[in-house]
Amino acid sequence: MRTSRRILPTTALLLICVTLLAQPAQKPKLVLFISIDQMRPDYLERFAIEYTGGFKKLLKEGIVFKNADLNYASSQTGPGHAALGTGSYPGRNGIPSNEWIDRATGKQVYCVQDSTAGPVEGEGGGVSPRNLVVTSLGDWLKSASPQSKVITASAKDRAAILMGGRHPDYAFWYDRNTGHMVTSDYYTHQLPDYVKAFNASGWIEKNVPDAWTKLLPDSVYTRLGPDEMEGELKWNGSSAFPHTFQPDKKKEQILTSTYGDLLILDFAKEVLRAEKLGQRGVTDLLCVSLSCTDYIGHSFGPNSHEIYDHLLRLDRGLGEFFSYLEEEVGAGNVLVALSADHAVLELPEHLAQVQHKAAKRISFDNEVAPKIQELDRSLQREIGIDESIIRWNAFLNYAAAAKVGVDSLRLERKIRDGLLKIDGVVDVYFRRELTNRNTPNRPYLRHFQRSYYPPRGEDFLFRGCEYCLFTSWPTGTSHGSPYRYDTHVPMVFWGKGLRSLEVSRETYTVDIAPTIAKFLRISYPANVDGVPLREIVR
Repeated sequence: MRTSRRILPTTALLLICVTLLAQPAQKPKLVLFISIDQMRPDYLERFAIEYTGGFKKLLKEGIVFKNADLNYASSQTGPGHAALGTGSYPGRNGIPSNEWIDRATGKQVYCVQDSTAGPVEGEGGGVSPRNLVVTSLGDWLKSASPQSKVITASAKDRAAILMGGRHPDYAFWYDRNTGHMVTSDYYTHQLPDYVKAFNASGWIEKNVPDAWTKLLPDSVYTRLGPDEMEGELKWNGSSAFPHTFQPDKKKEQILTSTYGDLLILDFAKEVLRAEKLGQRGVTDLLCVSLSCTDYIGHSFGPNSHEIYDHLLRLDRGLGEFFSYLEEEVGAGNVLVALSADHAVLELPEHLAQVQHKAAKRISFDNEVAPKIQELDRSLQREIGIDESIIRWNAFLNYAAAAKVGVDSLRLERKIRDGLLKIDGVVDVYFRRELTNRNTPNRPYLRHFQRSYYPPRGEDFLFRGCEYCLFTSWPTGTSHGSPYRYDTHVPMVFWGKGLRSLEVSRETYTVDIAPTIAKFLRISYPANVDGVPLREIVR
């Protein structure tokens, strides 16, 4: 009995504590989901000493996942935003790449292409989320709370569309020809008045100077090296600051500067104000994809003065945006999740000359495609047929080979042997290997399997060598490989009840959508690939 008397109060206390912990916390009034296109996680650390705004706030107050990765091979904008929005890998969500080849016609299909989606008031159109075959965070929220609003904005149509899912209230993107924010009639047949007002406001004329100049003294930037480096894009004949905007090209050129992102952030403020997001008694979702890091990174590379200056300016822009957010919605009423669709390879010239790595540019059009065509002709002669064996650099004519007694496995061995002789090709993955989970594992096979959507998949994919840039351009850099430099991205959560924390375990971008869903206590499909992050939801 003595023992019982001692245990009962403790047990009761534990029950009370469990009950209190089990009580649902108040949901945030607004979820802000930010994707920074082509953002590398080292950008947060390398330049942190100069951050004073949004990045500083996230790093100081947020939960930072330092080992976040795509965990799939197709590190491109379309797949990246679809994975962020849906919590599913490209092999499940139906967006395997930015473009794919239609097997029946041989024509290229853009990931958000939709000929039935018309323009709205004479602008936009031609795109929608109809190619997305799964639902997204926005769809889950609308299903649980029909009064909630889901709105997306980006400079890129595919980013806004794929991040927003199948049935958001609106998706808006930037038209580089008109300088306007536009949409398609998949979403609406009439632009809201606040969008019309923003388009008529002359934002570019009021906010963009004649030239992009450095924000801080030159001494801040020189620790990265010289302003002008081999491999950088020439802007008006030079890759060094200042970069003068041409009046007749300004609407397009602002995308290769921070001003394009600042336009999107100011537009997002108008969306918040006019739609009263987070101020209507339900939880709303605003998805913002900032594209200019991608355009600048492609042009100048991740070690350039341009990327440094851009991130310093973006830090300040995000700081102002977060302050506006808290003023409109209220401090403590917002949950922010920030990540990226992919990262990027450094300039091959910088890798080779400064880091002494075996990096190089390989022209697919001039070096790879002709050799694939040469292989095709060689195979035709070898097996004795006059039909093409390799079509559109992606599909195999198994039927023609079978007519002369060459079975599919034998044909694939010949194709593999031939492709591996092409400079830069280090492995080949065939459809049968990509669709069979029992295929013996080898380097990066699982990454390619998670990227492969069979109805839109080629008959083979090849992996290029590490630090090899397959490109048609003599300058700049890109992404799209399964390597860490393309797939390692930032992931930060900040706001509503969260405390500062650094997390080193491996996490994936597909984890974000189910994490937010669980944070909001709404259901999501059982077959999503991501899992809720235990540091955010316990």
